[in-house]
Formats: sequence, structure tokens, C-alpha cells
Amino acid sequence: MSQTLLLSHMYPNTPESLALANDEPWDDDMYDRAQAHLEAFYVEVFLELANYGEIEVVTETKALGGYGGPRILAPLDVVTSDPSKRAKLAEPTKATSSTVLVGSTLADFLLPESSLHQALLVEREPSWKDFQAILDQAVKQGDIREEDQMKIEFKKGSVDLAEVGDALLKMVRMKLPEDLRNSIRRDVIDIGNVVASLCPWSNTLIFKIEVMGENCCSRWHRDNYCARAIVTYNSVGTVYAPDDIVNFWELDYCGCNDKIIKDESQVCSVGVADVFFMKGKKFPSGPKGLVHKSPEIRHHEDGLVVNRLVLKVDVP
Repeated sequence: MSQTLLLSHMYPNTPESLALANDEPWDDDMYDRAQAHLEAFYVEVFLELANYGEIEVVTETKALGGYGGPRILAPLDVVTSDPSKRAKLAEPTKATSSTVLVGSTLADFLLPESSLHQALLVEREPSWKDFQAILDQAVKQGDIREEDQMKIEFKKGSVDLAEVGDALLKMVRMKLPEDLRNSIRRDVIDIGNVVASLCPWSNTLIFKIEVMGENCCSRWHRDNYCARAIVTYNSVGTVYAPDDIVNFWELDYCGCNDKIIKDESQVCSVGVADVFFMKGKKFPSGPKGLVHKSPEIRHHEDGLVVNRLVLKVDVP
């Protein structure tokens, strides 16, 4: 009885609480929502403990092979695809400067030393099945387009981030593979919680799913807002440059890319599935204004563009 009352209070005025009160079983959707709710709660607990210095490092107690890489909490169980059948992924180039703090989990973004870097990175491995052909076909058929507005403006405390993830995915008109949908939904929750803690002055987060093909920003630039977290789910990730190889006069006065970068060999990139948090020009303190750009457009052997699917979490 006490367990039923506890669970009912965790999910007030929901189908889950009504089912519990009436001793009725849950269906699969109820279990999914409950798991997302519970995991979001524990993320908040870990982040609050980290904020108060009660914990220094959050570590996993088991290998994380099931979901795309290091995480605060145990991942959903998904089937790993055969690596030989994956779309070819570009190899990331590691940073050789202090520009980026590389953490082992998202909780590391909240460590004090994060304030000393322009960007924060958690490296992960994709575990979802290859969906490149599905995405390209959907773009070709017009089921999903680069100009589609798949965006939700989230006000802190308004709704649960699990609801944001579900609502955002409903805006995607193409049918995404279920393992990819689960990963995006979990990223909305986990990344959203961490970004909210990193940017406590902002009451708003903007979540976007975008297709990037021919119309991407391939010029070096700095974002004219506070911050952005980005995950690329296929093909190739974001490219960035340490300040010491940037000609800022060319950058600020419309120079072309080959004049902006002094040493191309020092340009860095993040990998597919990595979580990359970039501080923009309006970030209130510390190093900021990371110079970056979209990767060069890639093409298949038949000349058609290789489309990318990305999740963005913006702090305006």
C-alpha cells in the first residue's frame, strides 16, 4: 500500500497514477513515461549534489555499451547494429589546446574547471542502427526538409523534459528508427537538465531537431547568443578552431575560410554522437565565443548530398 501511495505521488493526475489507484496494470507507454520521469528525477539529484560539492565525479557501475556513450545514468537497452553495415562516419580530430574540457560524463560539465574553457565535450559512440539511407530517402521524398521548423521553446518549470522530448519527436514527419528515437528522447532530458544547470540565469531553453544538407553554415563564426549544446547523429560532427589559429580580423570582417584559419592542421572536430556544449559571445563569464562551423558538405558516390540529423539545445 505504501509503495502504491509513493508512486501515485510521483505521477499525480496521470494515467499511471489512476492505474495504480485502481490496481490496474501499466501498458508499455506508461512504463516508458515512468522510466523517463524517474531518470530525470535522479539526474536532478546528481546535479544538485554536484552543485553543492557533495560529489566530485559520477561514475558508472557497469559498461555502457547499449546507448551511445558515457552517461550520468544507466542507458536504455537498445540493440547495437553491425558496425560493418554502418554509414561511414568521419573520424573526429582531437583538440590539442585548452579550448575544450573533455569529460567522461555529462556531470563533468558542472565541475569548476568548466568555467575555464570555451566548450565542453563528452565523447560517445553511436549505438543506434545506421539510418543514413532512411534519412536521405525521406529528404528526397519531401517527408522531411531542411527548412522544417522542429522546435520547442521550453520555460524552466513549465513541463517535464520527457514531455518536451515526446513533443519534439512528434514534429518529425519521417519515421525514425525506434532506437534512434529513444536516444534523442533521452538526450533531450539529460542534456536539457545539464544545460539548465550550466546556465541558471536563463529561464528559456530552445530544443531543435534539424536536417542539415546543402544549406548549412560552412563559414567560420562565433554564435551571437549565450550557448548551444549539439549532438550529430550521423555522418560527421561540428568543426571548431582554437583561438590561437584564428585571424579574428578576417573572421569579423567577412574574410573567406582559408584566410580565417592560420593553420588548418590544428582544426578540430567532434564525433558522431558526441555531446558538444559551445559558449557563445553572450555567455556571461570566462572564455567564450568558440569559433566553429558546420563540417564540409559530404556527397555519396552518385553525387547526392549526405544529410545529417542533429539535436540542438540553445540558450538565447
